[in-house]
Amino acid sequence: MRKVLLTTLLLVLPSGLWAQAALRVSSAVGPAEWRPVSAKLFKPLAPAQAVQTGDEVRTGAGAQLILEVPDGSYMVISENSKLIVEDFWSGNLRSLVNLMVGKVRFYVQRLGGRPNPYRVTTPTALIAVRGTIFEIAIDEAQIAEVRCLEGRVAVETVGLPDREVILEAGRKTLIRPGDYPLPPVSNDAELIKNRVIHLVKRSVPDTNANAAPAADILAGDNDRRNRAADPLRGSNSRTTTNTDRAKPTLNFPQ
Repeated sequence: MRKVLLTTLLLVLPSGLWAQAALRVSSAVGPAEWRPVSAKLFKPLAPAQAVQTGDEVRTGAGAQLILEVPDGSYMVISENSKLIVEDFWSGNLRSLVNLMVGKVRFYVQRLGGRPNPYRVTTPTALIAVRGTIFEIAIDEAQIAEVRCLEGRVAVETVGLPDREVILEAGRKTLIRPGDYPLPPVSNDAELIKNRVIHLVKRSVPDTNANAAPAADILAGDNDRRNRAADPLRGSNSRTTTNTDRAKPTLNFPQ
């Protein structure tokens, strides 16, 4: 009975702690700022500073920020990153932060023998925490790379909930906006961010089916580039920029 009560307490503990506070700054090196949800201006962050739901956090060049979750989990925010603190349930998962740009490594505390039911979001991907250590990096183009370092994480694309990728330790995936996550590869392997579209150049005839000049040829027939050797010069020249350049000069007897 005591064991059951202890397990239940451990599972309920995160919710109680979240009701008291959101995140707390454990360490701040370099330029790190936060903007409370009710404010317009950013303020410098310092150790022991509390960051609440809806607050925006950002780091500058050379900075590193560590935010602690009340249950003992924490995240290491790299330089030039921006995130918004979240706290709401989606199904059986609780959203932790929304990483807008930059890189963050998460260390999730195990309670009751299993990871906390946290979820991390980006504009592109949804990451369900099934492991204890994972890393997310997202660039300005909203291309997200997710690495699992310990345990497992589930990854899916925002707006495409019918397919997810499970990352085991030592594996990673890439998520582009509007595309399903790429098949997992080793963390040491290369992931190509930009899709390559091969274009095949086709020869287009200069005439249509009736052997008449094609419309695009007629449209450019009086263009200067198509009349480089035109001997006429002046206002009536076919190579002039005058809008009437295609009109012939007609001379009538007096």
